[in-house]
Amino acid sequence: MRAAATQLAEQFDRAADRYDLLTRLNPGYHRALRDAARGLVDRLRGTGTSDRPPTLWDLGCGSGLSTEALLQAAGQDVRVVGLDASEGMLAQARAKDWPDGVRFVHAVAQDLPEVAARELDGPADGAFAAYLLRNVPEDQRDDVVRAIGEQVRPGGWVALQDYHVKGDRVAGAMWTLVCWGVVMPLAVVVRGNPTIYRYLWRSVLDNDSTAELTGRLTRAGFTDVAWSTAGGWQRGILHTVLARRPG
Repeated sequence: MRAAATQLAEQFDRAADRYDLLTRLNPGYHRALRDAARGLVDRLRGTGTSDRPPTLWDLGCGSGLSTEALLQAAGQDVRVVGLDASEGMLAQARAKDWPDGVRFVHAVAQDLPEVAARELDGPADGAFAAYLLRNVPEDQRDDVVRAIGEQVRPGGWVALQDYHVKGDRVAGAMWTLVCWGVVMPLAVVVRGNPTIYRYLWRSVLDNDSTAELTGRLTRAGFTDVAWSTAGGWQRGILHTVLARRPG
C-alpha cells in the first residue's frame, strides 16, 4: 500500500508546476473551494470559536488552493495545518506568501494521528479535505474518516469535497466526456503530466458514492450530515458534505 501511495505522490510531483494553471482553466473550481470553506467556517461560528481564530486542518492541501479558500473564509489570523503526500505540490504551496499561522506537513492522510501529536496541542476546530479520500485505498477510508473525526474537537465540523458519480449514469458520462475531451488535451498542451489526469478520471469513477461516504461518516460517529452540489457543468458531479462531531 505504501508503495502505491509513493507512486501516486510521484505522479502528483510531476504535475505540480502546472497544477494551478490547469485549475484556473476549470470553470467553477475555485468558487467551489471557496463555497465549501465558507460553509465550514460558518458552521464553526457560534460553536465556541467566535472569540478566537479557529484552528483548521487542510487535508490533501496540494498546492495550497484550499488553504487560500480557508483563509478567505476565516480571516488571515486563522491557524491552518496543511497536509499532503506530494512534496512537489507542497513545494508549490510553500513558495506562496502565507500569514504566520499557516504551515505545511509532508504526510499521507493515514498518518494524521501521528502528525496531530506533533503539530497541535489538542484537537482542531474543524477539518477541510478537498479531493482527498478517493486517493486513499478503499479499505482504509473508514479509518481515515474516523481519524479526521478524532482530530476535531467535540462540536467541531468537517467539510469534504470531491467528485462523486458512482450510481449516476448521466454524471458518470459527463465526467468521462469532460476528462477525455477537455482536461487531458489541456494537460498535454500545457505539459501538465496527462498521466495524473487519466488517473483522476478513473479514480472518480471508482470513488465512493455519496451514500457510501455518508455511511462512512455515520460509522465514524458524525451527525448533521448535509450534502450540496456545485453548479454549472459540475452539477451532480462535484459534491460537498458537511458533518459535525457530536459535542
